[in-house]
Amino acid sequence: MPESQDPLRSLFQQAAEAGRRQAAPAPPSDITARGRRAHRRHVALVVAAGLTLAGGGIAAVTLLPGEPDPAVPATTPSPDRSSAVPPTRPPSSGATTAPATSPPPQAPTTVPPSRTAGSPESSTTAPPSSPGR
Repeated sequence: MPESQDPLRSLFQQAAEAGRRQAAPAPPSDITARGRRAHRRHVALVVAAGLTLAGGGIAAVTLLPGEPDPAVPATTPSPDRSSAVPPTRPPSSGATTAPATSPPPQAPTTVPPSRTAGSPESSTTAPPSSPGR
């Protein structure tokens, strides 16, 4: 089949012929310089990513809280005399002595009510309640 005389086709063929005549391979020095530039960009990107990660890690360590505060009880515990720790004294320059201990706490004493002339003789009093109950 014979080719038709398409004006656009002939213009493309002329442009392709002109491009073939002017095309020449790039000199090796240009290719080497382009590769070195690409390598430098790649190394700079890797270093920037590493510094960013390191900076983020340092910032996280700095901004994170340390030890959490102990939880506060819902109610204030009553003082327990059995677990009271005696106060300690700083050591003296002389011989070391054992710390002084206080005597154990005594239970409160109650005095029965005195009987008066108008009180019945058969009145009873309840026993004192124990502090632990």
